[in-house]
Amino acid sequence: MAGNEDNMKIDGPRGFEELSRNKVEQIKNSPEQMERVLLSSARQAVSNRLSKGFFENCYQMLYAEEELARRPFLNIGPGSFKHPHWRLADKKYGDDNAAWTEKRRGVEQTSTDYYWDAYSGKPLDEKDGFFKIVYSSHVIEHMFEDDAAFYLSEVKRLLEPGGTVRLVCPDADLYVGAYARRDWLFFFHYLQVKTQRLKKDIMALTEQEKKRVCAKFFLESFSLLTAPGNPTSLKPAQCVEFIEQFDDLYACLTEASKLSSREVNAKVGAHVNWFNEDKLRRAMEKAGFKNIRRSGYLQSAAPVLRDPRYFDRTDYEMSLYMEADA
Repeated sequence: MAGNEDNMKIDGPRGFEELSRNKVEQIKNSPEQMERVLLSSARQAVSNRLSKGFFENCYQMLYAEEELARRPFLNIGPGSFKHPHWRLADKKYGDDNAAWTEKRRGVEQTSTDYYWDAYSGKPLDEKDGFFKIVYSSHVIEHMFEDDAAFYLSEVKRLLEPGGTVRLVCPDADLYVGAYARRDWLFFFHYLQVKTQRLKKDIMALTEQEKKRVCAKFFLESFSLLTAPGNPTSLKPAQCVEFIEQFDDLYACLTEASKLSSREVNAKVGAHVNWFNEDKLRRAMEKAGFKNIRRSGYLQSAAPVLRDPRYFDRTDYEMSLYMEADA
């Protein structure tokens, strides 16, 4: 039985859900497994309660009551994030005018304080220096170069002097390094384990098939080159050919971004840009930020941003973390 579970074949998200339900029935029929699951859940509940109390104390210790009352913390691109001390800014996509979480994940959008689209070139409707902290996770890679520059300048404007920005995005260095050394398992872990998007058994893939799958994912992580409706839309075999035109994989990603349609992305909100530490640092410097530093998962200099229930929850093993002061 253990061997069979270790080698489970999952046919996409639906297969994952089916196996999960089967596992529930198995647990319900085993008193020993049920006790272990209940004990694990109870421990997690106690841990969450301790975390809630600890981080609420952080807010109370670090900020005056009148400061907390005005909610001087902003999460841009919050997804399902909701916190009593935080304000939220998001944008609407496509003809159905849905927020990202609604459009891409089918999850009801949390009540939003500001609807703002950096593509518009218009400032977010809030006064200068209003916020003490701005947090933005996996947002900037959805913007082209000019939009990203405007976005960073707006974040700088919105922060009080000395305020903190924390930016999280896919780390292009990790993707480039993996592709260059043919570390296909870097990509397969995301495609098969995290998202169940890859339905084929990786053990049955030929070397050519592995390369095609990973080439497609490599390009779609930073561009629209595989997206339907984009003027240039490549099939997996063409993705390999496109990449092999370049001696420099960063130049490849830059060209892929240039070939991505702004009009298409205004509707779909996919990734169209790449950043590594050097590129994001230069963009932050240009926007006027100071004390720019690389951070790590839950390693923020701002204590309230070290709460794992709310922050750094997306693809931490593939992400770049940067912070700076306004």
